[in-house]
Amino acid sequence: MKIFSLFFAVLLLVLQGTLGFMRAPSNDVQCKQAGGTCSTNHCPLPNMRSFGRCQQGVPCCRTVAIYD
Repeated sequence: MKIFSLFFAVLLLVLQGTLGFMRAPSNDVQCKQAGGTCSTNHCPLPNMRSFGRCQQGVPCCRTVAIYD
């Protein structure tokens, strides 16, 4: 029973560290770290999608794969 509580504690620590990567970027640095680019007013290419915001509401765009 002790091993179960230890496993649960370790699992919570691991999940706590990964929760930051689930949030959408909210500034220029986070956008670039997530593999995106800050666009002026919209995402330029048809295969780019907004997945967060840079400073002052500018969208953070990233290329998405299109499967046919």
